[in-house]
Amino acid sequence: MLAGWALGVVVLVGAQQARLPAAAVWIETVPSGVYVLTSAGTVWRLEADGAEPLAGRWRPGFLTGCGPGVLAVSAEGRLGFLETPVRSSVPVAEEARPSCRGGKVFALGPEGAELLRLDGGLRLELRRPAGALPDAQPVWVEGPRGAALALLTGPTGRYAHGVLGDGVEAEALTLFDPGTLEAVAAYRPETPAVLEQLRALPAGPGQVLVTRSWPGAGAGPVLLAWSEAGLEPVAEGRPLGRSFRWLNAFAATTERAYAVLTPHIGGPLAVYDLPELHERRYALGVTAHALGSRNLDLAVRLGRGTAGDVLVLAGFGAPELVVVDCGAETCRVRRRLPLPERLASNLAFAPAPFGWRVYAGGAAGGVFAFEVAR
Repeated sequence: MLAGWALGVVVLVGAQQARLPAAAVWIETVPSGVYVLTSAGTVWRLEADGAEPLAGRWRPGFLTGCGPGVLAVSAEGRLGFLETPVRSSVPVAEEARPSCRGGKVFALGPEGAELLRLDGGLRLELRRPAGALPDAQPVWVEGPRGAALALLTGPTGRYAHGVLGDGVEAEALTLFDPGTLEAVAAYRPETPAVLEQLRALPAGPGQVLVTRSWPGAGAGPVLLAWSEAGLEPVAEGRPLGRSFRWLNAFAATTERAYAVLTPHIGGPLAVYDLPELHERRYALGVTAHALGSRNLDLAVRLGRGTAGDVLVLAGFGAPELVVVDCGAETCRVRRRLPLPERLASNLAFAPAPFGWRVYAGGAAGGVFAFEVAR
């Protein structure tokens, strides 16, 4: 451990803190530990008495848990496992996140042009055209023929809002077979609408939630169902009513979905009852996204608690985390957790004896951990 950074873990405003030499931009929790990526491209493993630096230089974007290991994109644009010298045999999209399933790694090639399947040693097995967003985040959807990889595809500039880092949005959500990497189903909203997000949200078997944006109407949720007939909309939520008004849908279950509406101007938490997408709104002083960022995880659903779903969101206008209980009838703030510096990372969490431990990284290099009870 570097002596200069072995400051120990201290208690500060209810949090345990490690201090790193650069802003913490991504935190990933896996069974083997907690890993923090900094804006300087270094990765640190949290320890009981501080943080241990790992070898390598990485792009300051994302970390991705993959079985017992953690994947990152190297400064040279190759996928690699932390704490090993293994790197992918082919370059990957530098802003996109990979996904792992069944011992395989699924990643996008440069600019999202191709979908790649790599083996556990990160050797290329198969590549097929994808036409995905260059920063798409794949998710898995269970359907009538097993699981498929869902990707935002068809980059277009016809609705150049730019809240997610560029003026490119998606024309479609496409499902890819993991065995052949061929497209098996797709949803394309009517032109000039786009899908304004980097990932879809699985909402139970055969269902996935997308965010559709229209000129003049703004963003609204659409619930899709995957069946033998294809990928089709089954419910549409109320749009926000004006062009370039956006929502960040951050969590979904079979019963409900959660979003923050207009997160950059202090909009409310929205709860959508599924499958009808009936909407309830709560002004709680929270946000789920920073303007221009590809980090969609400033808000998380931890799981079921004694009073319903337990959410943690970033505070709007203040450096804090907000714990929210959402039951069948209402959502209430349980607790506000102040941070001594601006939040710069995603929110990550892991199971704890009486609930969860939530991790957050700050712009000044602080890493904070809070215990949240069920």
